[in-house]
Amino acid sequence: MERLHTKHAGLRVATLFAAAGMVCLSGCHHTAYKKRADRETNRILQKKVRDVANVNWNSVDITLPDPATLEGLGLNPEQAEYLGKIAEEEADAVQLTLADALNFAIHYNRDYLSQKESIFLQALELTLARHNFAPIFEGEGDLTRASDTRTGDRTVVIPAEDTAAAAIVDTARADLATAEATLADAELLEDPGAAAAARAEIAVARDIIDDADRSALATELNFLIAEHTLTRNQRVGVSKLTRTGARIAADFTGDFLKFMLGDRQINNSQLAVSLIQPIMRGGGTAVTTEALTQAERELLYTLRDFANFRRGFVVSIVSDYYSVLQARDEVNNNWVAYQGFVKNVEREVALGEENRRTQTEIGQLRQAMLNAESQWVNALSDYRSQLDALKIRLGLSVDENVVLDYSELKRLGIEKPGVSRKDAVQVALATRPDLVTTEDRIDDAERGIKVAKNGLLPGLDVGVNYNPISDPGDISPSINFNRREISTTLDVDLPFDRKADRNIYRAAFVALEQAKRSHDLNLDRVRLQIYDDWRALEQAEKNFEIAELGVALALRRLEEQVILADIGQGEARDLVDAQRDLVDAQNQRTATVVTHTLARLRLWQDMGILYINGDGSWVTVLEQEGRNQEAINP
Repeated sequence: MERLHTKHAGLRVATLFAAAGMVCLSGCHHTAYKKRADRETNRILQKKVRDVANVNWNSVDITLPDPATLEGLGLNPEQAEYLGKIAEEEADAVQLTLADALNFAIHYNRDYLSQKESIFLQALELTLARHNFAPIFEGEGDLTRASDTRTGDRTVVIPAEDTAAAAIVDTARADLATAEATLADAELLEDPGAAAAARAEIAVARDIIDDADRSALATELNFLIAEHTLTRNQRVGVSKLTRTGARIAADFTGDFLKFMLGDRQINNSQLAVSLIQPIMRGGGTAVTTEALTQAERELLYTLRDFANFRRGFVVSIVSDYYSVLQARDEVNNNWVAYQGFVKNVEREVALGEENRRTQTEIGQLRQAMLNAESQWVNALSDYRSQLDALKIRLGLSVDENVVLDYSELKRLGIEKPGVSRKDAVQVALATRPDLVTTEDRIDDAERGIKVAKNGLLPGLDVGVNYNPISDPGDISPSINFNRREISTTLDVDLPFDRKADRNIYRAAFVALEQAKRSHDLNLDRVRLQIYDDWRALEQAEKNFEIAELGVALALRRLEEQVILADIGQGEARDLVDAQRDLVDAQNQRTATVVTHTLARLRLWQDMGILYINGDGSWVTVLEQEGRNQEAINP
């Protein structure tokens, strides 16, 4: 009985170690998995960004920034009368310069962060594609303790004084103690399966003891004979796919069976090592590594797309920023017009009291004053709405009290792009990353033809197998390498139905032609973008000149109408028209200078020379080359 208890104690210790290992694998390593995934993915990105202009490691790092704060930024220096009651709200607002807005957008814009996370996820998928060529380990096992009475005798007659009955009772009591200890361990480890098995053994042992107690004075004891066994199965293995297509695998398996009564044990262990090398279909480095090659290139393409996205994103933020300033400027212009009408109405009413103005003329001015006030209110509402929308794009709360730097609008002017249209096209064709991608897609399609051609070959695989086993009477998990089987195999696959493979092969040629046409189309689209940008620049410049003349003309007309009104010779309708035309001309002038600035930025963007810094600011290649030249030739 002491020997039996020692064996069960050893089982409990093994169970404790196994359970501890499972808990460690399931819980202790959750954070470690995340850290390893981040480390491996970040290493890939740090190397890939070196091959893409306008992208660096900091621009794709998905580490969450500190919460957005407005601390350290300047306050609103003015309280504009033309904002009405809103001026009081903006009195203590934080002022955002264009540089501040770009910095917030780069770090907190939700779409921008999602773009970076998409790159990270694609790099994460690449780790799996690379892992397919690394050694892959696996293991499994199970441990079963069973009590089987299905084949036991129905009745055994034992005299009450028989020592054999006492031995059975002693064994049952030992089993009861062991089962109770096992139950305590299972409950400690929170293992419901082991606990249920232990309770079942406890119930069987107690039944035997109870039956023996009830029949202590009887002449016989009735019970079923149970067969108690312990079974353990385990398997560990490793496999590796080489770049030539060969797969090497090694598996060790062990099966162990122990009968608890009689101390009889059976063990069977074996090692299986195999090597399979495709010779024709599926063989060769190019075919085997095609999926990995394409995954590597797709990540590179995504980084190039992100470089274009960054340029477009910054230009769109600049556009939104100037749009808000333009809306504020329209509020100012409409306010000035409204105040002008108020003064005109007061003057005309005074003249009407002297019978120098008719009520019709005064009514026209009053109606114009009401329309001007309505336009001012609408412009004010539009300004506030655009400002709140910009806050969201910058990653700020709409409740934040911020204003934009109005002086940014005053600094705008008409600037020449510093390059001819012909040169702009040539620069774009040489530097645009999306054109490099469409050209690389042609290479991808050509590789696809080679892979599809390999799929038309018959299957021919050569294999070698090595399988040693354990000795029949050996109960340890050891291998006798002299008891082995060595075999070589040659597998031939001659599929006569090749229609699917044929279609894949033919489709690969179509994909190549499509890739070539796509590249040619993108070349023409880039040329068209540069031409449109150039036309937009010329159009905005011309419209600005017209708007300048329009403002000067409208201002002279308004001054003339005011003078005529003062001497009682002007017409109310002419005064209204002059005031409206001045507001329209002023708004048009602001719109054209903003349009020209954005058109110049879009030209640089479409040329592929707008480089974005880490804080969202930009520099063009032309500016950088100019600075470098000045450093060389001061």
